Amino acid sequence: MPLLFEGSIAENLGAAMSSTSLWTNIAKTILYIALGFFCIKKKLLPENTGKILTKFVMTISIPCLAFCSFMSRFTAQGAIDAVVNFILGFVFYIGFIFLGKLLFCWVKDEEKRVVLAVLFAFGSTTFFAYPIITAVYGSAAGNNFNVMNVAYRVFLYSYAYIVIANFVPKKSEGGDSVTTEKKKVDVKSMLKKIFLNSAVIATFAGLILWLLQGIPGINTITADPYTGAAIAANKGQLISGTAGAADAVYGVPFFRFDITLPWIFNAANTLGTLASPLILFAIGCTLGGTSVKEAVTDKYAWIWTGLKVIVAPGLVLGFLYAMEAVGKACSFPALVSMTTVNSAIITWMVPPATVAVGYCINFDRQKEMASHISLISTIGAIVGTILWVIVLTVISATGFFA
Repeated sequence: MPLLFEGSIAENLGAAMSSTSLWTNIAKTILYIALGFFCIKKKLLPENTGKILTKFVMTISIPCLAFCSFMSRFTAQGAIDAVVNFILGFVFYIGFIFLGKLLFCWVKDEEKRVVLAVLFAFGSTTFFAYPIITAVYGSAAGNNFNVMNVAYRVFLYSYAYIVIANFVPKKSEGGDSVTTEKKKVDVKSMLKKIFLNSAVIATFAGLILWLLQGIPGINTITADPYTGAAIAANKGQLISGTAGAADAVYGVPFFRFDITLPWIFNAANTLGTLASPLILFAIGCTLGGTSVKEAVTDKYAWIWTGLKVIVAPGLVLGFLYAMEAVGKACSFPALVSMTTVNSAIITWMVPPATVAVGYCINFDRQKEMASHISLISTIGAIVGTILWVIVLTVISATGFFA
């Protein structure tokens, strides 16, 4: 069984700190956010710029990015990752729903306790985590994120909505019972939000097409139909020469649009690559339009941020280490890949979901506190991203995960 850390920690840390790619991506993250903040503070752009950019990214860029990221060769390890991440998504969200209640049980105000727990369980995964994951770790980590995020959307549009909308305090401050009219749950509307979301549709469409490549005999196209260039056996990429001249030819099905319909794929892929810089710029715009002074005095915002940026991803990392250790002990290595670890850790150290904060504002459930948490945790997540990316780079160098 491999050691937890192969090689000295100093060597792994040195390799991480000297990575040009690491610091390039960190610099991009900080610069894009700072640029958005500057443009709003100096009134170079209207205050609603962040909302407009976010809507564009959510409805167009991220679905394109999610679908295009699955246009790659089917592998057994990739299939294992898909199954593991789908199951992990439900395990983590159910676990963190209960963990949130436990972590904030000391809060005396019942409404604050409920809001803190819900916001802790549901982070801003699509808005904040996904662009960073794909920018730093590539499409493979993005695919793992999308599969794990299915559970997020199921619980965010059901559990989180029901808890926030139907919260009724047991007793008032004077001790008298309080009756509050509960909001009627529109199941049909809820299901639409879960399954007719453009990002969810694109994820499932891309995932299904990717999985279909595993069917024997479906990969019939062995050369670019337009140039005759052969398709290399390693990653399904085009290589020079004709199909007949290639030593190892890898076939693809007709729905590998990156090869069969490259002009459409490239257009969609370009829209997808806009997600990361635009959403980071939008985060900066959002920060530029909020009052930092009020937020910094809210102790709950700082406590929540510390738990979310440090404790939550630490627990996830420990769980994944345990899973992989058990897999190795049972002669089933590579149960948890490094791409799964990368996507999961970044997913769990992000600010609260904008939808969940929106619930708090719409139903007047500690909306000021929710807004303060969103602001402070966004700043905390920027610092946390730098720290966790370095930690993950060191872990990757150990070779413990596949």
